[in-house]
Amino acid sequence: MKTDGRMISGMTRLVVFSAMISGLPAATLSLTAVSDTSLYEISPDFNLGGTTLLAGTNQKVSRSRALFRFDLSSLPAGAVVTGVEVLLYCTRQPDPDQHTGPVASDFSLHRMRVSWGEGGGVNATGSVATAGDATWNERHYLGTSWGTPGGSGGIDYAGNPSATTSVGNVGLYGWGSSTELIDDVHSWLADPLSNFGFILVSGGESSPGSARRFASSEQSSTLAPAPQLIVTYIPEPSAGALAMMSLTGLCLFRRRVSYR
Repeated sequence: MKTDGRMISGMTRLVVFSAMISGLPAATLSLTAVSDTSLYEISPDFNLGGTTLLAGTNQKVSRSRALFRFDLSSLPAGAVVTGVEVLLYCTRQPDPDQHTGPVASDFSLHRMRVSWGEGGGVNATGSVATAGDATWNERHYLGTSWGTPGGSGGIDYAGNPSATTSVGNVGLYGWGSSTELIDDVHSWLADPLSNFGFILVSGGESSPGSARRFASSEQSSTLAPAPQLIVTYIPEPSAGALAMMSLTGLCLFRRRVSYR
């Protein structure tokens, strides 16, 4: 049996099967990003950790990418994740009266493989980075560089996206639920130290006008919420409930056999 592209354990299989036969209700947990920032090619040594998130290519043909991470420690131990969705609110698109105007493009989430520093840079283009901040050139300013400036697919982040969504006008957008996103969360639950979050990359980086700004944890509002991770899961039942549900399943199985 598979839930996320990998064979799951016998205990997980039992929990899922028991939940199916008992009607155990799924629960949902909504998490807000605990750290987020952007990488801005036109200001390669600036940090944008205290302003809105930026991804895509602006009308000056400068690329940007957004980073954000979620803390999964509030997810109950033993929970079986069945659905994952990422929500981002686009707050701004390029001015339609300038150059080519806004261009819609596919934006992909990629799981990060390396750590990075959020920082607190403000203003539209950020502020000069301090030691440890993420910039276009370095994931930890004055310390550690990216594989290539802006991050390298297959080195700094997974080459294949976990989810992709087309972004055009201002508004709320969702990524998922996908097998890959579920796998991301499962891997972070198994190894919390590997949780470096996601990078948001536009597939239209070669197109001026594909840049979009998204609400961040510092620049969110009621109408423009910060990045959200929505996790749907089946809680792990108690030992007694698990035994009872398993017995029920066994009885149903025997009844089906006796009727053949």
